[in-house]
Amino acid sequence: MVLFQKNTHTFKHDFETATLAYFNRYPNPFASHVLSTDTIEKFIDEQGKLHQTKLIWKTGRLPKWVKPFLGKISRSLIIEKSIVDPVNKTMKTYTSNLDHTSIIRIEEFTKYQYDSDENVTKSTCTVKFSSGFKGFGVKDRIEKWSYSKFAENLSRSREGLKFVMDGLRERLNPANRLPLPN
Repeated sequence: MVLFQKNTHTFKHDFETATLAYFNRYPNPFASHVLSTDTIEKFIDEQGKLHQTKLIWKTGRLPKWVKPFLGKISRSLIIEKSIVDPVNKTMKTYTSNLDHTSIIRIEEFTKYQYDSDENVTKSTCTVKFSSGFKGFGVKDRIEKWSYSKFAENLSRSREGLKFVMDGLRERLNPANRLPLPN
């Protein structure tokens, strides 16, 4: 069985703030599980779209029943690919774990779209949970646990992104800038 989860969210920020916050979202108080991020590729294509690829090291607590399959592993390496289209004010992101994929693979596809009528950025996210595990009954259990855990983590992820967006808004507000010396 493969499980899917789809959700939407509206960020009360313009597209520029939302995308800048996305690229600068770590560290934040809601992401203590993120150990490090490394940008491994960044370029602008012939249509003016920004492409970026990152590697992200994360850690997390696993249920006891998973530990026999993963041993003492508590870290995971994530690849994140993003494409920003500044003309149409859209950003598409893809994330997936690179390790432990025979146990569980989690792929997240998100689209951020600016709504100029409401001056907000809307996101639509689809997540695919699939396990290659062949153990009797364990495959479904791993997928269901990952599905429910992701739903819990999604709220913290959004809070972290909102925290960074609010901080950017505060720093970019002209009223908060120090005057330049004469």
